[in-house]
Amino acid sequence: MKRSLFALGLAVMASSSFAYNAQVDGGFSYFDHDSDWIDSNGQFDLQGTFYFEPVDTKNSPLNEAAFLGHNSHVYAKYGYEYLDTQTVDVSKFFDFPIAAVGTAEYDSHSIAAGMEYFYEQFYFAGELGLIQDKAEATVTALGMTNTASVDNDTTTYHALVGYMPLSNLLFAAGIDGFQGDGDLEDNRFAVRAKYVAPLAQGQFIYLEANGAFGDTDSVMVAADYYLDQAFSFGAAYSIVDDGKDDTDFFSIRSQYFINSNFAVGGAVGFGDDVQALNINATYRF
Repeated sequence: MKRSLFALGLAVMASSSFAYNAQVDGGFSYFDHDSDWIDSNGQFDLQGTFYFEPVDTKNSPLNEAAFLGHNSHVYAKYGYEYLDTQTVDVSKFFDFPIAAVGTAEYDSHSIAAGMEYFYEQFYFAGELGLIQDKAEATVTALGMTNTASVDNDTTTYHALVGYMPLSNLLFAAGIDGFQGDGDLEDNRFAVRAKYVAPLAQGQFIYLEANGAFGDTDSVMVAADYYLDQAFSFGAAYSIVDDGKDDTDFFSIRSQYFINSNFAVGGAVGFGDDVQALNINATYRF
């Protein structure tokens, strides 16, 4: 009898699913530049998401449960980036008639709020954000030190309308742009495609592509393989072309849900004259 009750309990646990209403994501990225004049460069990211209805994680990858369940939600996010330089010979960068040394600091704060809404086979997404950045340079020459700084505010916006011919396949298009101080602006045509499919023995595959095309073109493609609901590994590639130069970046990433509530992840990346390391975590409740 005890063995029967124990077996029944295991069966109930195995068939049960976890549902959550909110999620918090946080991460830190450190960038190592090949340039010897950059001292340190890093970025913190934080996002909170609230779902209108509980998200059921049964029979789906834990990280893609909301997408497969068509769970509409709102979110808010914050980002902070910093960059500090070494003390360098200014004449390497500018035509100075006298010997001068200097340092520079850059920091950026960004906030944004948005929504993703699913209605039958249709998909709607929108986001509005603000970026405030500041660059400050200090130059010493002939025993005198001078400091100058520049502040910029940039409004960002993003809107997509999509269609899902299958419950696990999305195609969307819209706009992606920004409006900054002076003549700093770009209004780009944006596209997105996403596909999450089950494979044999509880495994899944995730494919996604994003693009935005205007004065500056950017494209990103990514793929992840889920060994089970909790553990995934994959890669992403992005390229940005402003009409003069193009920069690309390749990353390898992984995520593991320790339990239904908590996940940890990481990534390593390689780009033009830069390498990056990212650590992140997710908490659901």
